[in-house]
Amino acid sequence: MWKRELIKNKIYSVALIVVGGLSVPIEWDATAFIFTLMAGIPLFFSKENWIV
Repeated sequence: MWKRELIKNKIYSVALIVVGGLSVPIEWDATAFIFTLMAGIPLFFSKENWIV
């Protein structure tokens, strides 16, 4: 399943994607959401710890 030390990666990734998703209805522009997805998706599926 998941390694215990990678849970923090997944929490930060989901938080980053949610914050980016919340910016879409406010500004009606998905540019910030796309940039948060580009950082959040690899962070979620990474096999090594990116968060110190």
